[in-house]
Amino acid sequence: MAFFEVDAQRCKRDDICIAECPIHIIISDRDSGVPKMRDGAESVCIRCGHCVAVCPHGAVRIEDMPIEAFTPVDKSLAIDARQAEQFLRGRRSIRTFRDTPVPHDQLAQIMETVRWAPSASHKQPVHWVMVETPSAVREMAELVVDWMTEVRKENPELARRFNVAGLIAGWRKGQDLILRGAPHLAVAWTEPAATWPEVDCAVALTYLELAAHAHGVGCCWAGYFTYAANAYGPLREALGLPQDARVCGGQMMGYARFRYRRLPWRKPLAIDWK
Repeated sequence: MAFFEVDAQRCKRDDICIAECPIHIIISDRDSGVPKMRDGAESVCIRCGHCVAVCPHGAVRIEDMPIEAFTPVDKSLAIDARQAEQFLRGRRSIRTFRDTPVPHDQLAQIMETVRWAPSASHKQPVHWVMVETPSAVREMAELVVDWMTEVRKENPELARRFNVAGLIAGWRKGQDLILRGAPHLAVAWTEPAATWPEVDCAVALTYLELAAHAHGVGCCWAGYFTYAANAYGPLREALGLPQDARVCGGQMMGYARFRYRRLPWRKPLAIDWK
């Protein structure tokens, strides 16, 4: 097949795909009225799939993107605004976890949802490492403590800013203030050539957090770990990262030990309406 094809029998010439193309490379054929791609535009197509997904007639095809891969929207699964509001407001950063690990299949379902996180120019640059076993997560936390021990010697100012002394002391007393005893750790990284790596990873990590929330799995952003993962060779080696990988964030994951019964307070929104 050609890179972009429209089934002339199915097409209703409503130009919806033309209007929805974000980079305006789809036009209407002058003779038939059937949408087509501008000559030579294949190289600039970002393969977002909007043209395929938006067509109500199933007439559009893109090379290597089979229509079967576009799941029909199930309207019966839609949630209303009040449900969405409570779901989003009810998300919490979980720092006390149950010992029970999350089953592998459930983690896989969560990560499958994360594939749909948006990214700049639809580059989809985010890679993942899932540290799945509690013992491996503890090894990662210990490597962060090793990094902090070096920081304390070599960069006292940074050590004070991170309260390294207190974190190390807590670890020696059996308190994991690094990864909080979480049974799982999801790590997001990108390659240097990514268009907007920090934002793409932040969006993907937020998708992960919300997808996990829907599965009854708690998350917490792993800030100390993220700093260490970009600075400490032994930790990067343990994660199996490429040399030029940039770790943009991690999420501790596991079942929350306690259930929150109220939505949290927030200060008033800071916004200027223009």
